[in-house]
Amino acid sequence: MIASRVIAHRGSALLAPENTVGAMRLTRELGVDWVEIDVQSLGDGTLVVFHDEHLGRLTNGLGPLRALTRQDLAGLDAGSHFSADFAGEPIPLLEDMLQYLAQAGMGLNLELKFYDDADIQDAVEKVVRALETQWSDFGRLLISSFWTRALELMSNLRPTWQYGQLCVELPQGWQSRVGHLPLVSIHCHGDSLTARQAADIKAAGYELYVYTVNDRAAGERLFEMGVDGVITDDPTLFSSHFQGAGRTRYGGSE
Repeated sequence: MIASRVIAHRGSALLAPENTVGAMRLTRELGVDWVEIDVQSLGDGTLVVFHDEHLGRLTNGLGPLRALTRQDLAGLDAGSHFSADFAGEPIPLLEDMLQYLAQAGMGLNLELKFYDDADIQDAVEKVVRALETQWSDFGRLLISSFWTRALELMSNLRPTWQYGQLCVELPQGWQSRVGHLPLVSIHCHGDSLTARQAADIKAAGYELYVYTVNDRAAGERLFEMGVDGVITDDPTLFSSHFQGAGRTRYGGSE
């Protein structure tokens, strides 16, 4: 199996401010060794770990993320909205987050997150450079995106890396849509996945991960369907699965 039975979504987003180093630190303390994070670009092309298109939900700032430059990050607090314990958490640069996760020995599901005005080619090339600089264990790296074009661009540059296609609902003819890509996994929304679809994905030779599973009973049903791993905001719901363990756009918002 490439990743883990339990992957912390944005670094245990119900337990710490999502996509921050503080969240990754807490996740590691829980004993979870795989995380999912989002990468996107600021207006000047700087790569940051952040999910939303706008600042308001997750920081003390307002406006679109892409209106910022690297220098603007200094005045933003990405932790206080969650709790005072995380006050002062910055929006991480991708390079800093990769460095922390690599030093911590954690596995990474990196989602390429793009909004409609993004320069995908430029961002993909910068992500490749950041990974080659800050990451070493590419067997513990899984790159995913809703944007099939982004996966095409990156796999053209680095065909031996591991890629996963994200989707909300598995579309008809999905294999013909992504069969040209060197995918190792399919990532579906847990509420939309059927047992037949799970069986078809596994029979086609792909690993199967589901998001965002925050109910223990639902997660266990998905495991019974043959899902390889759940991506969850609260990994403690599935502690029995990780404690003691080894180490075209389809649309959606993982």
